[in-house]
Amino acid sequence: MSSIGENVDDRLSRLPEDTLSHILSLMPTKFAVRTSILSKRWRYTWMSVNNLDFDDIHPFHSEIVLSKFVDFVMENCKSSQIQSFRLHFPTKGVKRTNVSSWIDMAVRLNVCDIDIRVLIFELPLSLFTCKTLTKLRIRRGNPTYLFGSVRVRSIFLV
Repeated sequence: MSSIGENVDDRLSRLPEDTLSHILSLMPTKFAVRTSILSKRWRYTWMSVNNLDFDDIHPFHSEIVLSKFVDFVMENCKSSQIQSFRLHFPTKGVKRTNVSSWIDMAVRLNVCDIDIRVLIFELPLSLFTCKTLTKLRIRRGNPTYLFGSVRVRSIFLV
């Protein structure tokens, strides 16, 4: 049995970078980013995750902190393709321009699956020309979707 002062064999850190990124992709992004404090080896591992999962289940202090965090993650994501981009802030008043910007960044990261649940948002035009998108889920209590200056009450995807 090891004591606190001893060197402990860290088998997890010995795993290949791809395996660590996959493991971090299975947890909410907020927790994946927190692993960067574990050691120098883990500092940038979260940047290669292929699932970005943002929600307010584990609350942030304010909408400003939340927005800055999502901006930081999106700007530093190094993955060549995002399998899943989940944005669930049904109770937070996040600015619609921020949501549009995040969706646009996900499109530039070759996103496959987008799941949006926010109070208000505007879909960027890049979403409609995204060649990698295979699944789009949009949910809201009383939906009004904005496409530029056109308001649409509902969206049906076939």
